[in-house]
Amino acid sequence: MKVTNTQYLTIDDLEKHLDLSQLDTSKTLIQVFSGFILEEEVKQIHSIIKNKNSDVLFIGATTAGEIFEGNVYQNSINISIMEFANTTLKQDYFTDEDDYTLGEQIAKSLFTHNTKVTILFIDGLQTNGNDVVDGISSIESSIPLAGGLAGDNGYLQQTFIFDTHGVYSKGCVAVSLNSDTLNVFTQYQLNWQAIGKTMTVTKAHKNRLYEIDGINVSEVYTKYLGEKVGNNLPFSATEFPLLKIDNDGLNICRVFTHRFDDGSLLTIGNLEVGDKVRLAFGNVDLILNNTKKEIKNYHSFQPEALYIYSCASRRAFLQSEIVAELKPFNQIAPNSGFFTYGEIFHHNNKNSLLNISLTMLALSEEKSNKTYEDMEHTDSDKDEKNFIENKYSMVLNALTTLSNTVISELEEAQKQLKEQANRDYLTGLYNRRYFNEIAQELIHISQREKKPFSVIMLDIDKFKNINDTYGHSVGDDVIKTLSNTIIETVRKSDIVSRYGGEEFALLLPFTDKDGALNIAQRIRKNVENKKIIIYDGKIIQFTISLGVDLVQDVDKDIEQALNRADNALYIAKNSGRNKVVLNTAKLHS
Repeated sequence: MKVTNTQYLTIDDLEKHLDLSQLDTSKTLIQVFSGFILEEEVKQIHSIIKNKNSDVLFIGATTAGEIFEGNVYQNSINISIMEFANTTLKQDYFTDEDDYTLGEQIAKSLFTHNTKVTILFIDGLQTNGNDVVDGISSIESSIPLAGGLAGDNGYLQQTFIFDTHGVYSKGCVAVSLNSDTLNVFTQYQLNWQAIGKTMTVTKAHKNRLYEIDGINVSEVYTKYLGEKVGNNLPFSATEFPLLKIDNDGLNICRVFTHRFDDGSLLTIGNLEVGDKVRLAFGNVDLILNNTKKEIKNYHSFQPEALYIYSCASRRAFLQSEIVAELKPFNQIAPNSGFFTYGEIFHHNNKNSLLNISLTMLALSEEKSNKTYEDMEHTDSDKDEKNFIENKYSMVLNALTTLSNTVISELEEAQKQLKEQANRDYLTGLYNRRYFNEIAQELIHISQREKKPFSVIMLDIDKFKNINDTYGHSVGDDVIKTLSNTIIETVRKSDIVSRYGGEEFALLLPFTDKDGALNIAQRIRKNVENKKIIIYDGKIIQFTISLGVDLVQDVDKDIEQALNRADNALYIAKNSGRNKVVLNTAKLHS
């Protein structure tokens, strides 16, 4: 493949010097990144390209800044021409009232058996890019997506996308690259540092976030970062975005574009109830140092073309240092791209809409023998071990690690305390309070699913005699032995509790009376055969009595079933002990 990147500083310059002759239009794709954002300007650019070659495929977007050969520009026009040898193209414009459906249409229309990647430009303000990406992935998630949401130099008023057929303020232009030989490599860089505790989204609707941990999201920012940050939302969220913790290891930041009167925030990209998030912060030195390290991922894949779709918020935060982040890409391949209002990225068979990240799409139709080690290394590539320089970065990194480690330890301690509060101190079994909480949830499930649910109440026969004869320490050993025997006998799904003193309660989910009786008898026999060696080598044995009952449809809480099982237990003890008795009392609705 042949790649030609050209920059034009004015529209007149584009009209005078753009040459689209001598192209094989069946295998040529042009990407256009326009810093001219007014509708009449975009239409003029579109007309010039059409007049130069009416058959060539092209897609374009207005930007929040242009990237050209490692530099950043404003109000320029970047034209990137890709002439493929063995790749075919399918391109179209898509719009729909439902953005998820729009995504489905893209996949159904453009994907073929050998689609290697699809490039999307979505308008930056009217279309929910997250829903578009999810719609595409619902049809096929293994095909990488790349590209981003159009910008308008940060004004947040109107963005445009365009293709061979027209200019649009809403929807998506997309092109699929189809080939048996095209090599595709995608990568992203974020490097914002997570800080603070893990929180949970408790109220959200798509890209509007209301509450985190049951607290208004604006109040969360004020609580943890102070009034100055909270009062300056949504703009302060560039420095302190939310970091969504994804199960597949991809860190996804969410920044905000608007604050509503109720304190809720409009995000670029969706959040869902239950999502785990943390606050994050950006530090220029850490971002640039990590970028230098991560760029080495290209050592095994040397592309012929490299496209960079980077977030406008990243540019706003890094300011002039953004060039230091982009310059190293010149050592890899000719590069072009733009600053977006949201970047599209593929990771582990999943496509996502990102914020604040820098995403890269690298393409090649033939493998290169050149590796990263062959490239020119600058001083910035070397490990900095000077005891004077880079101290600020090192200290900040250390403080972040310290803060996150302390928070992690506190969360683990809280988790252990909560677990201890739910357990009986002697046996480690669930205590009565927590047992009743679990039981209430399970009884609802049982009644909803119309599945049988049994309970067992049991206690130790003549336990007072054991305490009086051998002492309370031996009594404790008996209780612990009984606890272990029950756990060894029942199933993992059964819930066991020390209900009080020498009394125990069991919940048996999805178990009818016959199954419950069988389990109760096994417990009774195993206990009967248990021998405990006490002081002076003396061996003692003990027995238990058990009452069994089923949870009924009319039971409003677990206490009703437990009371009936307790009545059966009373009968067992009064009829000779060491018995299992099923409750047979009639219920009244």
